[in-house]
Amino acid sequence: MTETRSGDAVPASDLFLGWLAAILARVRGAGWMGVVGAIVGGAIGVAVAFALPPQYTASSTFIAKGPSTSLLPNALQGIAATVGLAGVRDYSPQFYADLLTSDPVLQAALDRKYPVPERDGGGQKTYYEIEDITGRDSSARRDAAMRYLRKRVTTRADVRTNIISLYAEARYPEMSRELAFNLLQALDSMNISFRQEQSRDLREYFGSRVADAQKDLDSAETALRQFLERNRVTQGSPLLTFEQARLSRTADLKRAVYTTVVQQYEEAKMQEARNVPVLTILTRPVAPARKSGPPRRLIVVVAVLLGFAAHRIPDLFRSLRSRVESELVAFRSR
Repeated sequence: MTETRSGDAVPASDLFLGWLAAILARVRGAGWMGVVGAIVGGAIGVAVAFALPPQYTASSTFIAKGPSTSLLPNALQGIAATVGLAGVRDYSPQFYADLLTSDPVLQAALDRKYPVPERDGGGQKTYYEIEDITGRDSSARRDAAMRYLRKRVTTRADVRTNIISLYAEARYPEMSRELAFNLLQALDSMNISFRQEQSRDLREYFGSRVADAQKDLDSAETALRQFLERNRVTQGSPLLTFEQARLSRTADLKRAVYTTVVQQYEEAKMQEARNVPVLTILTRPVAPARKSGPPRRLIVVVAVLLGFAAHRIPDLFRSLRSRVESELVAFRSR
């Protein structure tokens, strides 16, 4: 039951019948042109909806591991930070999300072959063959495939949990799963290359710093040794005690810096040689059981509505034309 403004209750069935009567009146007002337009529009919508290939979306979530914990003792980590030898910050989750749609990662996925169902020929085919992507040359074909694939790969990064989500859309369920897997594999390989290159630069830097730190340490220890050889007893002289303490502090600082540089150099050598995957897969991509598109019902409904309203287009153009003409007449009469 529904109440009107006057307080009288109106049955819901009456409201529905009134709404239906208004729709039928509008249809009658449109005449046969509206009905024929709706039928034609519906037929076109059905043809378009079933002409579009089905789409399946495979998803996956993962976390990118941060840099390994420093091998330095806690006391030396503070010294390393003061001399600019602190660990490098890891990439943000949004970096990995953007990298998934970059050209190198997409190109690696395009170079793979994907399974095709038996009804479409079966076997393994390239992405270009499955999606029928052509071009005047190989560069144009690759560029077209890259833009086509980029529209079908979606990523999302959660900065609070550092979880990156990947959604890969393809024509077949198995293909969408393999596509998501290949994208993750390409991202992992590129991430390892980034870290190895970064470690290589750090190794070269620390390699040059080891020799400098060794020279500084040798110089500080030599100065302390020479002082002790010249002054075997320093307890009775405040000036000699102060000088000994100063030289000892300098030697300790140089020794700590040398230890820090050597350990960072060794760690960079180990990181450069590592090829361990740095992506932690939380949910692996699986072949979806249901289609994600296209929205065929929506396409048909929109086509019916457009076909029904198509007969009003000439009237709208005539109304617009008459209004423009009246505006021009009013402007000329000024």
